[in-house]
Amino acid sequence: MDFSLVHLSDFHLRSSTQAQTDAILSSLENDLEERVASLDLPTPHVALSGDLAYGGREEEYAMVDRFVDAIADGLHARSLMFCGGNHDVNWALLAPFNGELMNDMVEKRGGVAATEARFSSDLDKAAFRTGMGPYYSFLERRGIRSTPELYYVKRVQVAGLKLNLVSLNSAYIFSRKYNYHGYVGVQQMAAAEREVSSDREPSFNITLVHHPLEAIVPAAQEETKRRLFSFSDVILNGHVHSPRVAVEYTARMLGRSRSGPPPVISCARCVFDEANDPTVSSGYSIIGIDFEYERVRALKVWEVEFDRSKGEWRFDPAKRTYPLEVRVPTDRGTVGAEDRVGPKVTDAERGLLDRWRSGRDKDG
Repeated sequence: MDFSLVHLSDFHLRSSTQAQTDAILSSLENDLEERVASLDLPTPHVALSGDLAYGGREEEYAMVDRFVDAIADGLHARSLMFCGGNHDVNWALLAPFNGELMNDMVEKRGGVAATEARFSSDLDKAAFRTGMGPYYSFLERRGIRSTPELYYVKRVQVAGLKLNLVSLNSAYIFSRKYNYHGYVGVQQMAAAEREVSSDREPSFNITLVHHPLEAIVPAAQEETKRRLFSFSDVILNGHVHSPRVAVEYTARMLGRSRSGPPPVISCARCVFDEANDPTVSSGYSIIGIDFEYERVRALKVWEVEFDRSKGEWRFDPAKRTYPLEVRVPTDRGTVGAEDRVGPKVTDAERGLLDRWRSGRDKDG
């Protein structure tokens, strides 16, 4: 493999659960080192897709700092990538209009336009960021500065190809009433796409965003899907506290223009909060990519989960997900019969596509 990335998410770190999480965090560090070495992968990059802390408080990020440093040192990580999640929001710092905007977007279709209008204001944009002030301080301590549009891009060279790691913020608008939902925003996605496409060189884009598509505000889901898929080659999510790897073959139908394989959507979870989430099995993912002539030749995803009864990290061969392998589709957009693929196109999706193409539902 030319490139490898360890995907972690949803730590929910806080002082009240530090004692019970220290042991499993230590075991995770050891397993990561041994597993990356056993798979004969190159030195990995590390992506953490949100909910690093439990309540977005400054003291919680001291724990996050220590854990991230241990992971980075143990793996000799080439780079670290982060995005914010809903648990990285500090309620005490939210602007008064945050919850109102989220409620309007869920309850009123026109609420998306109102939110975009507020995001166009520099003062309001700064207020959105303030609600996640400790998270952004954490980023700045690590030399990471986000743009005013609340995203950032990290570039690396792999096999003669420019690889962009894109971090989006889907949690800057938040409401207790609808705390499952997130919103990425048209302006944020458009700005990120312009940056990764600015020099027109061949590139591969890995997008990190906490909320998966089904957790995006319903009125904005299809627009978010269309925009993310237009420039993303792999999308990494958290939030749902469960593993999932899906090869999304509806991507090209909904406006995808990039060559190469369609997006692989991967959810990782390292939930260390037994009191509030006792049924979730902690886990993480490893992604390996081979490139050839500035294109992807193969992509593999390994899922690893924690066995609470045995106190060890493992994979389950019976699930046939170790690893999931994605090959480059043929010119007809098909894959081999032996490939394990994600959801197929449904009649409902075909109807949605027809409406989208005819312009009747472009705002959906």
